[in-house]
Amino acid sequence: SAKASLTMSNVECLFKVFSKSGVIFSTYILLSPYQVLADSFTPLDPAKVVLVDWAAVIVSIIPFVGVLLAVGFYTLLERKILAIIMIRKGPSKVSYMGILQPFSDAGKLLCKEFIVPTRANVGPFILAPALMLAISLLGWLLYPYKSAEVFYVFGVILFMVITSVSVYGVMMSGWASNSKYSLLGAVRAMAQSISYEIPMGFIFFCVVLCSGVFMFQEISVFQQSLFFFFLPLCVVMLVWMLCMLAETNRAPFDFVEGESELVSGYNVEYSGGGFAVMFIAEYSSILLSSVMSAAMFFGGNEALVGFFMMVFAIFFVVVRASLPRLRYDKLMNLCWTVLLCVMLTASVCVVVLVGV
Repeated sequence: SAKASLTMSNVECLFKVFSKSGVIFSTYILLSPYQVLADSFTPLDPAKVVLVDWAAVIVSIIPFVGVLLAVGFYTLLERKILAIIMIRKGPSKVSYMGILQPFSDAGKLLCKEFIVPTRANVGPFILAPALMLAISLLGWLLYPYKSAEVFYVFGVILFMVITSVSVYGVMMSGWASNSKYSLLGAVRAMAQSISYEIPMGFIFFCVVLCSGVFMFQEISVFQQSLFFFFLPLCVVMLVWMLCMLAETNRAPFDFVEGESELVSGYNVEYSGGGFAVMFIAEYSSILLSSVMSAAMFFGGNEALVGFFMMVFAIFFVVVRASLPRLRYDKLMNLCWTVLLCVMLTASVCVVVLVGV
């Protein structure tokens, strides 16, 4: 009977996967006649009118697919590093050395039932994970490519905007869940994000003042002669790393989802695909913060940015394995009494040095 129930569950999972694939292909089939009509239409202008440029759509989707794959394998790397530090076995059963463990976890979560609490606000409850993922992926448009067709002249300001708006997804999920634990996690997220954005703004002020531009590409190119901003701005980079730990809700600043106090925080009522999407959004923000940290303080060519991006990504994992969670009042005191004073002093020093 156990084998029969396991077989039925596997068949049900396969049916769900194929049904979702069928929806995608049926949508494509429905759009195909319109594509044929558009191709057969010959206007006065000799240029051919195409309803959907599928090549452009595929090219624009590929980077986001790469981000999702990177998130999956980053979780595997994190679990491997945590296993090494804690002297225990990590994921090693699925495929060779556990290489396919991220796909197994994603398939398990997506095949589980998505439960909506009875007293939850259904619309925002379902929309919150999608909003969090969309905002997180939107930040990857600022990746400092050297050969790109689109450049964001004020990329630094856009990154600050995306970082600020990302808290709305957490707020929506915590409020719509209609749970005290979720609401407390959302309130913590709002206070924590607003507090640490202030020293983060001073950090961007120092970097922009030293480089003279707001584009991440230009900031990275400015350091091609191996004159890294890390050398004169080492204190600023230290404050930046603390701010990134707080903005991405990572240990020791993971009060938004503190298991010891809030069970699981803002995502306590989410299950299945909703939890998976929120998990992907959080880790995508961690990787994006690592990329921007490498571009701002260790720029140059893309090889250097990629190398230091991995260094910063491993730093997030090592800090999680090494440091315990702080108290919430100490987190706020650290921001308003220490980091803010340090960054005000550093900003004045940078203004004086650049002026001289």
